This record gives sequence, C-alpha cells and structure tokens, in this order.
Amino acid sequence: MKIGILGAGMIGGTVGRLWTEAGHDVTFGVRHPARLSQLIAETGGKARAGSALEAVSGADAVLAAIPFRAWPGVAGEISGALGDKIVLDATVPDPPRDGAFGDAALARPDGVAFAVAPLLPRAKLVRAFSTVMWTTLGAEAHRAGDRIGIPLAGDDTEALALAVRLVTDAGFDPVVVGALSEAKRFDPGESVFNSDMSGREVRAALGLG
Repeated sequence: MKIGILGAGMIGGTVGRLWTEAGHDVTFGVRHPARLSQLIAETGGKARAGSALEAVSGADAVLAAIPFRAWPGVAGEISGALGDKIVLDATVPDPPRDGAFGDAALARPDGVAFAVAPLLPRAKLVRAFSTVMWTTLGAEAHRAGDRIGIPLAGDDTEALALAVRLVTDAGFDPVVVGALSEAKRFDPGESVFNSDMSGREVRAALGLG
C-alpha cells in the first residue's frame, strides 16, 4: 500500500520503518523533508520524504503522528487532498506542550478522538498506535508469543479492517474496541494506556471477547 505519514518523529518514524520492512510504500510528510536523510537511509531508501500535502495526496491511507497542538493547522493544510481517505490517528495530548487545544481534548467527556474528528469531517478516522511508547514499538515488534496489543476504534468498517491489517503488518496484535466513541476507553489515564499490555491483556482489561 501507499501510506502517508504525517510526522517523522518517534512514533511516525518507528512505525514507518516497520511498514517499509513489510513492503509498504511510505512517504513522510514533514516541514523540512531534507532533514530526513538519515531516516530514509535507515529504511534502505524504501521510504521518501515530502510535504504533508505530498504525503497525503498519493496515499491509500494516512497515519497521523504529529504533535497534538499541530492538528488545526495541519488539518487545514491537507483537508482538500485528504477527502474521505482512511486516517489512523496516533496523536495524544501532552500537557503542557500542547496548550489549550490539548487540555480541552483531555477534558472532553466523549474522548480525545472528538477533538480531532471535526477537523477532518470527511475522513474515515481510526484511533490507532496511540497507547504504546515508541521505544516499545521499536523493541517489541513481531515478538514471539503474545504480541503487544494496539487498541483500535473507528466508525467505518473498511477503515477498521485496514487498520487491523496495518497493525498486523507492523508486528503487533490489533484489538478492535469498537466505534470511535469507544476510543475514550484507551485515552490517557485509562488502564491500557502506556501499559505495554499484550493483545490478550488489553482484551481482558477492556472486557472484550
């Protein structure tokens, strides 16, 4: 698949490398593409770097791994090219880094996802890769036995199915929690957030079959 990744930091860079190893075509969308020469080299030249708009325009699916505070600006920049594409949202508010926008998202009774969803009204949004530290993602991908669990939530069946495939390709256990409204069950502060739980343990903690 052609995957656009917004951001090339700890989460975006780590997952992007795992996807190139699985054979996917990755484009990192960043402000300064020329600065990614080392990351591109680490993928064996299998990934590319461009602007956020370039990453989204040619993608079958998009992973958002940007600072949470950047969402309003980035959404305005990519909305035309994004349309109704599938977006895996790994962004998490980090006080005090993300300011009032992040604080308001964490205070929402319906969950962090609904601070982002109105900014991408046509996109098929799935919360994904939002609960596990990048160090764990890098060290534990494709591990033997019970794999690290990645909770997923979204309203579109096709988008969830694709998220399941991409989480599996990256070397983890996809755990479908339910609709986007269920994403609040794995927001910051919840039991499975930053827990390094296996997929089996995530299912048990969330009462999933």
